[in-house]
Amino acid sequence: MGKLDEAMRRLEGAVARLEKAAGRVADGDAARHGALAAAKADYATLLDTTDSVALRLDAAILRLDRALEG
Repeated sequence: MGKLDEAMRRLEGAVARLEKAAGRVADGDAARHGALAAAKADYATLLDTTDSVALRLDAAILRLDRALEG
């Protein structure tokens, strides 16, 4: 039974290492998901700012055109 016991011990150790590695992968996925969500939120904020600036620039250009025309 010595060889069987040794094989079972090694198998249990391998399974434990696999479970530990799987946990680290899941944690990494959660971290990447969080980072992606934060990046998307930042992008949405920047897009709103860009839209606002574009509208203000368009308005300023229109006022300048009108002032130059007459």
